Amino acid sequence: MSNMAQTRATELERGFSLRELSDQLGELTLPAGEDIFISGICDDSRFARPGYAMLCLPRSGKHADEYAAAAARNGAAAVISVGVELNTELPHLHLTQINQAGQLLRRIFRTEGAGSHIYGITGTDGKTSIAWMLREALSRYQDKPVWSCGTLGWMKSPDEIRDIGNTTPSLLTLHAMLASACLEEAHAVVCEISSHGIAQGRIAGLDFKTVIWTNMGHDHLQDHGGYAAYLATKAGFVQQVAAQGGNVVANADHADIRTYAPDHACWYGRGLFRDDVDLAWEQELPGMLRLKSGDEEVVIEDIPLGDFHAENVACTALTLMVSMAVPLAQLPALLDHISAPPGRMQEVEAGYGQVYIDYAHTPEALQRCLEAARKLTRERLIILFGCGGERDREKRPHMGEIAAELADVVWITSDNPRGETPAVIASEIEHGMPQPYRAEVHLQLDREQAIAEAIEALREGDVLVIAGKGHEAYMEVCGQRLPWLDADVATRCLHRKHNAEEAHACA
Repeated sequence: MSNMAQTRATELERGFSLRELSDQLGELTLPAGEDIFISGICDDSRFARPGYAMLCLPRSGKHADEYAAAAARNGAAAVISVGVELNTELPHLHLTQINQAGQLLRRIFRTEGAGSHIYGITGTDGKTSIAWMLREALSRYQDKPVWSCGTLGWMKSPDEIRDIGNTTPSLLTLHAMLASACLEEAHAVVCEISSHGIAQGRIAGLDFKTVIWTNMGHDHLQDHGGYAAYLATKAGFVQQVAAQGGNVVANADHADIRTYAPDHACWYGRGLFRDDVDLAWEQELPGMLRLKSGDEEVVIEDIPLGDFHAENVACTALTLMVSMAVPLAQLPALLDHISAPPGRMQEVEAGYGQVYIDYAHTPEALQRCLEAARKLTRERLIILFGCGGERDREKRPHMGEIAAELADVVWITSDNPRGETPAVIASEIEHGMPQPYRAEVHLQLDREQAIAEAIEALREGDVLVIAGKGHEAYMEVCGQRLPWLDADVATRCLHRKHNAEEAHACA
């Protein structure tokens, strides 16, 4: 079974009586006087097995009967539906609310008293980097396993990562992961919490001890009905964790977070001489971070490049202080030389300092990426990017405007066009660029050719940022995910350029 399939079906170590499982949760339909023994659970009918219960979640909608029937053909012993009406001959447990499904899964996986400290990270940008850094710092602090899940996958360590398909995986996957973490005595689980994950109830039943709210920006607005609804989704999650007694770590430099975070939130913010935050930060030199709390100050050395990473490290620092009571003086031992995940200001061909890969795919992230890259640039700053198809169209002109204002040379290209025409996406990016162009603008929809042309154009002192895809190992076109990695393409192009330059010098 593939990694992805394993996250959609789970064999239980000890089975359950469906009657016992359903106690006080929902409406149970069983053959007269009988009970059903459940040996596993799945949320995808293709992975149903004899003795399994099929979990039909609200998104099943009008297809719920079809999925239940398919699960029955594969041997499923029962079906559990959440918020959807079913016409099925299988023994059936009907739950009305997604929170009941969360409680049910805690019973199934026996995690009601889970000792793992669950951290939730929400916000538009920075979730993956903070999850990576917090996992690394907590591992140093406790010398025990710390797991994470998010954009990069389900991670036990950088060498052991399982694909989960979404930033916040399915409800079943998250509960199964927590159960595994408890069995393997992981000290903590760090979860990226997307707006989709919140809205679709994928985190129901999880007991978050600490939640982090990184920032708010422009992403996924088409799925939520606008920015106000997107903000309300994030804020609702944070406020719920606070109401249940969890810690809240929040970014003081975002007005909307200031407005909607709970009163007892702990704040981090830029600028050492301020009294409205619990932890102040400042980056005086690239790769170095100064932190101040009260009258105490410390310096964190050799952190990843970029002001946004300095902010991510500061967030990680305050989270350690709040959740683990780590004194400020101990933070350098935990955070010096901390790493960043792949595709976040990742240098291609280390040592040259000319080409970087970054995941920036929102206006806010692109702006911060370019501001960080400008500090590394002696001559021209070059940006190569596109926008994803069938996603938030409103951000396209904003990103075009930012690129043209902050970079000297712009390459507009394709980035996961999906079912849209790349030329249409590019035209919407161009529409936001001020006329006449301040920057030198190129249009090359073939991303590999665009990278080759941008690298060929590099001169001494220039810096090129290839933005939008970061760590992604695919290009999504017309329903297919084709193999692709920006870092590999850029490396090949740099090698060709260096070899050509050496040959020319020897001629």
